[in-house]
Amino acid sequence: MGTEPTGRRLSRRRLLGTAGLGLAGLTAGCTDLRSSDDESPGSNNSSTDGADNGSGDASGDGGETDGGDGEGDGNGDDETVDDVPEIDGGAVAFVYDDGPIEDYEQAFPVHQEFDAPASAGIVSEWIGREDFNGTDWMTVEQIAELEDAGWEIMSHTTAHTALGAFDLVEDADPDDTRVYPEQRNHGFHHGHDVEITDGETSVRRTVVDSDTDDTGGYLEFDEPLGESFAAGEAVERYPEDVMDDFLGRSKRELEDHGFEIDTLLAPYDIVDDWAIDHSREYYDGIANVNPGSMHNDPDTFDPFDTNRDYFIEFTTPEQVQSELDQLAAEEGLGIIGAHTFKEEVTADRIRETLEWIEERDLEVVTLRDLIRATAAR
Repeated sequence: MGTEPTGRRLSRRRLLGTAGLGLAGLTAGCTDLRSSDDESPGSNNSSTDGADNGSGDASGDGGETDGGDGEGDGNGDDETVDDVPEIDGGAVAFVYDDGPIEDYEQAFPVHQEFDAPASAGIVSEWIGREDFNGTDWMTVEQIAELEDAGWEIMSHTTAHTALGAFDLVEDADPDDTRVYPEQRNHGFHHGHDVEITDGETSVRRTVVDSDTDDTGGYLEFDEPLGESFAAGEAVERYPEDVMDDFLGRSKRELEDHGFEIDTLLAPYDIVDDWAIDHSREYYDGIANVNPGSMHNDPDTFDPFDTNRDYFIEFTTPEQVQSELDQLAAEEGLGIIGAHTFKEEVTADRIRETLEWIEERDLEVVTLRDLIRATAAR
């Protein structure tokens, strides 16, 4: 399957009823938060900690994005969707992480058996890579097959970078070239700029290394800080232009392949106000703002305050069935996810989960349609 020009809008199966309403007014919008931040890239307990150090080109110079290209006022600003999905009863949205070949070879065929869509979070710089982080990654043509079949394609940033801010846990002096954040996720990607700030004083430095020492996990910079920062009062985070590059460029790159991109899956399940504020400029919602629960109330649903939980990893079949029972009884909205490249995430386990959902008469929807349906209520 060849790719089509930018602006292609593939027709999607209407798996839900429609209400014939417009969408004007919708607002614009991984892994292993449960694992230790001391894990080295590529460890078995983290899906993508081996996040291609230095491979991205978003070094913090802001050259890739300038707030233009029509992205700053949210997605869907140039089109009106004539039919908004309705959800009658409870519903479940599957949101798969990262875009590995296993999404296409393993999850996709099982979902096809049930005529059930899903949402796939794609790291735009990983498309088509082979033998990278322990697996191959879907090509543009394979991702397009998913979208043709009714799947939603989501952004998962350009290079799987954590979007949140992290408190410093050790004081930093002007001569220091290291800082010790509560988690060192930003050290998984060398060459990017981070900002250290206490709200009054800010310093921008380039990450050149990251590891752990006797003090803890650290980020190493290209030059001393030149300022003092107190633990518990300062944070390290990506600056605004770097955030805009990770979020805006990912959206543009995926759209340039012809995909419709409305939503974000945040890497490492790390989301805070800093991440939300910048994501709103490009997306209609984030799938995993609050990890650890699948339950979302349809009457108060906020696409920037979502709950998502894993349905195979970190849980048991008995626990998942119990959660689905609750979802059906309350006619709630569930968001669940998985990393299909992990050994325990098999076609049989995905099929089993879809069978449980079918038995409970829960609708399977994309995250995009879940957001649109609740916005139209």
